[in-house]
Amino acid sequence: MNGLISKQRGMTLTGWMTVIALIIFFALLGLRIVPIYLENLTVKDVVEALEQEPLITKRSAHEVKSMIMKRLDINGVYDLKSDQVTVKKSPGVMTIDITYTVQKKLVGNMDLLVSFSEKKELISN
Repeated sequence: MNGLISKQRGMTLTGWMTVIALIIFFALLGLRIVPIYLENLTVKDVVEALEQEPLITKRSAHEVKSMIMKRLDINGVYDLKSDQVTVKKSPGVMTIDITYTVQKKLVGNMDLLVSFSEKKELISN
């Protein structure tokens, strides 16, 4: 029994290399994913801020879409295109739909693809 315990000394070089490779992989993954989700939080904030805008449902759909695109540009969201923002206006209700996908390089020929969809209904008071 004592002979078995004395031979156990810890992880081998292969074990350490595996652990370090996993740490590097997840750090790289985090560095690629976090900015994408921070950008999505900015998009959510812009959509939520429209609720506080006075008489927003009285404006035309084109004006609201232009307002959204300007606010996204000010906040540094450059990947979102104008055709990914849909504003529909009906009597008393304005529906905003922002559906988009973000594709970023991960490593080599591996890409990271994340899809988002933000919807908001603004009701006139």
